[in-house]
Amino acid sequence: MNKRVNCCLLKHKPTGIIVKCHESRLLQDNRKLARQLLIEKLDDLINGDMSVRAQKERLLHKKSDNARLKAAKHSELKKQYQELLLQDPPQAT
Repeated sequence: MNKRVNCCLLKHKPTGIIVKCHESRLLQDNRKLARQLLIEKLDDLINGDMSVRAQKERLLHKKSDNARLKAAKHSELKKQYQELLLQDPPQAT
């Protein structure tokens, strides 16, 4: 993929977390991405359930749960409507 060596490897010495980034052709971009990845991993390690990533995942799961409940409610109402139509068919005027 790349003709030059542009992989970036960062190590957080106190925790021993190592991040390797080789997503871009530019070394500067890989350094920025590696720093962001390292910050995210440290945040996960230190804050656990209160980390930014964990909070975003909780919000995403909450949204999907709400959407699933809304769809189930909608299908139940549709089913009740169909049953109502079968009991009392509409009269042609």
